Amino acid sequence: PRDGIGVATDLHTLLAHVPGPFVLVGHSSGAQYVRIFAGRYPSEVAGVVLLDPQPTEVLTRLPAFPTFYRVFRRVSALFPSLARLGVARLISLADSAGLPPEARELRRVYSASPHSSRSLRDEFAQLPIALAQADSVRSLGDLPLIVVTAARGAQEGWLPLQDEMAALSRNSLHLVLPNATHSSLIEDEHDATLSAEAIRQVVESARAGRALEKVARVVVSP
Repeated sequence: PRDGIGVATDLHTLLAHVPGPFVLVGHSSGAQYVRIFAGRYPSEVAGVVLLDPQPTEVLTRLPAFPTFYRVFRRVSALFPSLARLGVARLISLADSAGLPPEARELRRVYSASPHSSRSLRDEFAQLPIALAQADSVRSLGDLPLIVVTAARGAQEGWLPLQDEMAALSRNSLHLVLPNATHSSLIEDEHDATLSAEAIRQVVESARAGRALEKVARVVVSP
């Protein structure tokens, strides 16, 4: 299993022949890998977008998360066996309903595979290590950073930690979407459009060398 540094290193290897610097986008636990990558390869990062990012303090400052983690880690150990029996295929039929048909089918096929189940199991097993590695990256300097937070169904304590994530850079913007969910930021057409707009803003800021608007938090209505 790969820890957070291993994932960031693999990504760096994959991008070795792609002209940089890069705007990195991390959704959920992908935020850990983005922070680690930015900390290890700062000259190759032009900006960052974090979509409802998982804070590094989830195990210590979110009351419900430690219990969820312990239960899910035990259950996830069964996922590869269930995938080989075809159970994961049945579950994945209802997944990603908001995606376009082609993307939905690709995700359904992958999420039903034993490889996907092993990857999810291993990622959860390594999560405490990845969280600690990401937490060592305490600042992104003045890189353009936009944090997009889904407020609907958010856990107790989630929003304050999202504010802290936005404070990683001196050049940041925090967008809170009251009716968005954790998954709708990448699956729902309306919410994904707002996520894409955040990415566009960071790309333009990086290209122009222009700071993002200095606003601590913006609540975006539907």
